[in-house]
Amino acid sequence: MSAIERSYSYIYKKLTRAVNPFKKKIIKTECIVHKFINNQSLFILKNDGYTEVYNIMSSYIEDINDGAVWADQDFKSSNHFYNPNTKKGMYGSSNAKRECIAYYKRALMEYFSGDIKTSMFYLGAACHLIQDLTIPQHANVELLNSHRRYENWVIKMYNVHKKFKVYDSGIYLDSITAYVELNSKNAVATYNMYTDITNEHLRFFKITSNILVMAQKTTAGLMCNFFYDIKRIKALKEVRKK
Repeated sequence: MSAIERSYSYIYKKLTRAVNPFKKKIIKTECIVHKFINNQSLFILKNDGYTEVYNIMSSYIEDINDGAVWADQDFKSSNHFYNPNTKKGMYGSSNAKRECIAYYKRALMEYFSGDIKTSMFYLGAACHLIQDLTIPQHANVELLNSHRRYENWVIKMYNVHKKFKVYDSGIYLDSITAYVELNSKNAVATYNMYTDITNEHLRFFKITSNILVMAQKTTAGLMCNFFYDIKRIKALKEVRKK
């Protein structure tokens, strides 16, 4: 990060700290769409035959959802951007890839320290970030391009159309970085595919039909990765004991 970016980041953080108490009074961050995605991911895991993964994730879904809500509080959302082409986030801030990896590692660390509830909390925060990266504005690092209107539209419509819900065929990749790259690249491609549609409602519908399904499928995949990463680490620890 350059000296100018560091200065910008310092000023931005000072301003957000000053504003934040008022934000907490005025706006209650509920992240209902993120909770919806996490809950739908449980159906996917169950129907795809990942019974063990489903059992543990469903047992801790409240903690996962709490982590997903926390990830948007205190202006942490300024770090929820990642352009797969430039490999950068918002100017003067961290980026979603870096933060997502950090949350995922923290989740593993908490699990092996014996605090499973906190582990699942940070897994929820990591899930929030890969979900954000399905949104074109988060991958294009563009705040002003209908972003607020689009998010408000999704909040109103996510539970209306059957096409927005998926119950099987999760996307299962090898690493958390693979989910970050896949979702951000798909977000850019989806935006480019539908950007010329002038009817805003139709454009938002087309985009959401793609990216909301992608968010559910990759969240199921990330939950599955976490479960099997734990199993692999446990196996390695057992080998080292011998």
